[in-house]
Amino acid sequence: MMSGKEGCQRLPLSIVKTDSGDAVNEGQIESIDIEGRIVQSLDGRPGSSISEIAKWLSINRSTASKYLHVLKAKGLVHCRQVGPVKLWSVIRGGK
Repeated sequence: MMSGKEGCQRLPLSIVKTDSGDAVNEGQIESIDIEGRIVQSLDGRPGSSISEIAKWLSINRSTASKYLHVLKAKGLVHCRQVGPVKLWSVIRGGK
């Protein structure tokens, strides 16, 4: 009887290519996916808190915060402070 790992071949992630033909690593794939999911979520729910975004996307609150700040640096989202809470929205038109 075979164990679960026998007969399985691991392929390097470097075989995954972008549209331009460049190899990408696992971290880049995850970043693009999370950023896209956050923007899509905010597009339908402007003025959302980090906790709400994390809950809707089933991700850790600190992960949501990290990616929101990355998206803010890219000029794709903005936040406004309302008391102790930051409310995040998509910037229409982006950069």
